[in-house]
Amino acid sequence: MRNQKSRLAIIHLAKKQLGLDDAAYRAILSGAGVASAKDITSDVQFNTVMSAFHRLGFLSTRRGKINKYETRVHGKRPMISRRQEYYIKGLWALASRAKDEKSLRRMVKRIGKVDDISFLTRRDASALILALRDTCWKAGFNPDSKEEPYVMDSKNGGKIFAFGTSSGVLPAGNGTH
Repeated sequence: MRNQKSRLAIIHLAKKQLGLDDAAYRAILSGAGVASAKDITSDVQFNTVMSAFHRLGFLSTRRGKINKYETRVHGKRPMISRRQEYYIKGLWALASRAKDEKSLRRMVKRIGKVDDISFLTRRDASALILALRDTCWKAGFNPDSKEEPYVMDSKNGGKIFAFGTSSGVLPAGNGTH
């Protein structure tokens, strides 16, 4: 049995996480037969209130923090963020040989098991980003570089720029960085 202070803290944390207004909060408490959280005296009352919070999507995790890959609704995962989508498309434009949408969709299907990039979960988007970063390194690009992306030309010992060059063509697999 938890002490009264920790029970109150958990109940108030759940109320805050779920964003309940006062009327909804009081309705949950009345389901346990109490008017205030301070009136909860038994484990049965506490468990009744907590099960109502869990049905609404409360995740009781350590120190009240939610895993960045979880949502407050059980069984649902957050979808890809706009920043992740932008980053994926940028990495794809940088490192892929076939720069068409069809080949990007094939990679999304292979890694994320979904048909379109917008259906990726954040976890699958992270996995795709890691795979694309690896592809960038293998293609000779440094994805962390603040400079304009380039590939080292092993024949001439100079840089061949990926963007803004007169030829615009990069040798596939020649560059090392």
